[in-house]
Amino acid sequence: MLRRLSPLLIVACLLGLILACYGPALFRGRQFSFRDAAHYYYPLYQRVHEEWNDGRWPLWEPEENSGMPLLGNPTAAVLYPGQLIYRALPYAWGARIYTVAHTLLAFAGMYRLMRGWETSRTGSGLAALSYAFGAPILFQYCNIIYLVGAAWTPWGMGAIDRWARLGRRRSCLGLGVVLAMQTLGGDPESSYILGFCAGGYALGLARLRGRLKPVPMRWWPIALLTVAVAIAWIVATLACAAWLPRFRVRLGPERPPLAFAWMAWARLGIVLAWGVGGAVLLRRDWRRGRPAGLTTMLGGLAGAAVLAVALASAQLLPVLEFTGQSGRAAGEGPHDIYPFSLEPVRLAELVWPNVFGTSFAGNRSWLALVPPSRSHDKIWAPSLYLGGLTLLLALGAFGFRDGPPWRGWLTAIAVVSLFASLGTYTSPIWWARFDPEFARSIGPHDPKNVTSIRLDGFLRDGDGGFYWFLSTVVPGFRQFRFPSKLLSFTALALAGLSGLGWDRLTRGEGRARRLRLATILLLVSGAAFLAATVYRGWFVAVLGAQPAARSGSLFGPLDVEGAFGETRFALGQAVVVFAFGLFLTLRGARRPGWAGAVALVVLTADLGLANSRYVLTLPQALMERTPKAVRLLEAAEREKPSDGPFRIHRMPIWNPMFWSARASPDRVRDFVQWERDSIQPKYGISPYHYQYTMTLGVAELYDYEWFFGGFLRTIDEPTARALDATPGQQIVVFPRRSFDIWNTRYFIVPVHANGWKDEDRGFASFLPDVEPVYPGPGAFEGPEGEARRKAWAEEEDFQIFRNKRVFPRAWVVHRGRFLPRIRGMGREERDKPMTEILYADDPFWHDPTRHAFDPRVTVWIGEEDKTRALIDHLPGQEPISSETATILRYGPQRVEIDAVLERPGMVVLADIYYPGWRLTIDGAEAPIYRANRMMRGAAVASGRHKLIYNYEPESFRLGGRITLAGLAALLVLGAAFAFRPISPTLSRFDTGPQEGTKSL
Repeated sequence: MLRRLSPLLIVACLLGLILACYGPALFRGRQFSFRDAAHYYYPLYQRVHEEWNDGRWPLWEPEENSGMPLLGNPTAAVLYPGQLIYRALPYAWGARIYTVAHTLLAFAGMYRLMRGWETSRTGSGLAALSYAFGAPILFQYCNIIYLVGAAWTPWGMGAIDRWARLGRRRSCLGLGVVLAMQTLGGDPESSYILGFCAGGYALGLARLRGRLKPVPMRWWPIALLTVAVAIAWIVATLACAAWLPRFRVRLGPERPPLAFAWMAWARLGIVLAWGVGGAVLLRRDWRRGRPAGLTTMLGGLAGAAVLAVALASAQLLPVLEFTGQSGRAAGEGPHDIYPFSLEPVRLAELVWPNVFGTSFAGNRSWLALVPPSRSHDKIWAPSLYLGGLTLLLALGAFGFRDGPPWRGWLTAIAVVSLFASLGTYTSPIWWARFDPEFARSIGPHDPKNVTSIRLDGFLRDGDGGFYWFLSTVVPGFRQFRFPSKLLSFTALALAGLSGLGWDRLTRGEGRARRLRLATILLLVSGAAFLAATVYRGWFVAVLGAQPAARSGSLFGPLDVEGAFGETRFALGQAVVVFAFGLFLTLRGARRPGWAGAVALVVLTADLGLANSRYVLTLPQALMERTPKAVRLLEAAEREKPSDGPFRIHRMPIWNPMFWSARASPDRVRDFVQWERDSIQPKYGISPYHYQYTMTLGVAELYDYEWFFGGFLRTIDEPTARALDATPGQQIVVFPRRSFDIWNTRYFIVPVHANGWKDEDRGFASFLPDVEPVYPGPGAFEGPEGEARRKAWAEEEDFQIFRNKRVFPRAWVVHRGRFLPRIRGMGREERDKPMTEILYADDPFWHDPTRHAFDPRVTVWIGEEDKTRALIDHLPGQEPISSETATILRYGPQRVEIDAVLERPGMVVLADIYYPGWRLTIDGAEAPIYRANRMMRGAAVASGRHKLIYNYEPESFRLGGRITLAGLAALLVLGAAFAFRPISPTLSRFDTGPQEGTKSL
């Protein structure tokens, strides 16, 4: 009877978790609020759908970085079919349902995957609940593209298995659709890694086919070989860390070193090595006496990948065009692959939910006190918890020998993805640098704000680790970042193993191992709970005595009593769950129906209690209230209207400094309210359409980033007096000219400069020639002025200045300087021309050996554009006051300019030079020149002319044609495979559950 009711019980558990996790958003008028959910995706997707609602393809976004492709931004997911939810519902509801729908998609995909492996309904339900509501997946509501990728992953795993193991041809089409959905949804990394999982599975099945018995394997030779390889790797890595930095090439004493010259050739060598290795494997497959089917499997997988590329091309080609010019494509650019590495100590969260406490509603997390405290700055997900029963069942099914082939496949995925997610912490360099002797030869640990190549030339902390190895030897893997993103594959593998483990439990298989595991986990948890209860005073005293506890975090000072209570509760919860796990291990095989019901209810309660707290929401009204900075800017423009479009520069990242000293009952609400009021990007882009000079997102154009990078300068006595600083000290300086020429009319900066050396707060460059907008003159006069000043500095921590040096959006020049042709994406060839453009000879950057040119008079043009016609348009005179370039219309994909010139010249438009823009002058096609490295220049004859820029990207046009061809191929192949559904090469080698002796 209970077995018949198990589907209803699974649905009830699903609805219970939906209510626990998403109830406030669905039924109380609240919106997802934490991290990127609020300040990134909410305004970005709103901007996308404004374009749709205005009847345009969302191709270009003028609001960020002086213009950037909207379709080419992979996180915008412009053409992802799931975005139709936003078209069908009011935007606020669309944001809620979009998230919940992908959680349901993840649950359904995992359930379907397990049922396809003939797992019981209970086992499949346990796996699906663990995956969809485990913390690494559930928490991605705040980074929605990764929830989209995770939601489609189990569907892709099922398609891979049905093709590689059973030879079902339609599964290749299904895999192609899944890969396309992940790519269109904004997570191409998941589709990329899924492809490698497919290749590994194919290799494993090819090795397995035709083998009647598993190959005998002894653990000790493998252990000895592993130890020997590890020792050799550690020695070689540390030797390279000490030896290689001496060969770094520097452009100057204050310049970062260049990348090693051989790095560019290494990538080609890696690709060739993969090609040779693949050819050898295929040749062996062809020459074998028995048909392993490797060629057929890989051919089908390659076909699925080609289909996916075709289906996604309308968006993929613009994305590749954009990212190919971004810092991700630069050999020594700012792209860093190690942030958000998983600290090894946090693996305890797999066993005990919230064992280090929680933040959000008061700082009750003592993770920052765990040495080394400097490593806990960036956390991808606040918990790793998948459920106590999930871990117990997964460990019970963990292994490579015996059982169906997917058991070994999931085990391999769990091991590789979890180890890779550790990122920096698998490198011998990171561990060795704790020893002062080693640190003297291989350098200290990475500084807090570190680029992809350290300024001192030493290797990075993570170099030589497992994640570094993957990013080096796997082609294209380095384009991604954040090792902890791989935890979604760890979660899938452990959830899948837990489903297999449940069926093994009900069949009585592996009982001894599971009994040992349950007993150990219960005893350890019980002992820890007892110790925490008995030694409560000692625990609280030790935590309270740590310096980090007194300094606090952005969530306020550490609540020591609250942190202790969180940890004790976590241990108590683990005791209860593992006690049930031990009971189910002892009795589950006898009464599987009742045991399954108990397991589902316990897992649901466990996950709801542990993980629902991480779905953070706030009132929808807060997201619709006009930000304070917007009101202030509107008032400033009414007082002194600008003569055309303008940009603002809001320093991208800082937080009120005094938050660390004050607790808050809802710091997340404080975050969102303050970020909106100070219009942290992207809060200003939609619906307010403020244009930002520089924002930080998924990628920025590499050449554009050159304009805005900060550097350290030593200040003289007059400058120090003006800044209330110390003469001779170093401060961070941003090239002020960059912001002026890119039409930056307002600066939004912090109140506290934090010593002027903090790159997030060092705004010294923005102080000359500005006038205050907020607070205005006399804002703190009167008897309570000082109290108001203190409240403003501590609670608001932002101020607004109007820039007196701002250039117009477009201007006329008649003098040109031609720059050497720049090839590739390296720093060395860009350094000299960019320095010439940016140098303004101001108090912060004075060099008597340099000459400062005036961009109002001179324009820099690439040597490749040097023609007689262009030279005739740059005769060398200075512009006169009667020459104007007036913006008549400024739209997302169309700019109209009225230009009046007394003699031939160039009209410079301070918008991004980018492929796809077309120019007509008085209706006739005209070339667009790359002016000032990244602006648009138009050679214009004397007289009055109308210039029209239109964005018509060829990448979208070509990609659209390929996508239509892909859709046609999908329909044709789907019909063809209906008549011949099974590959004869693979169907004869079904390695299903009945062949329990086979393994990977």
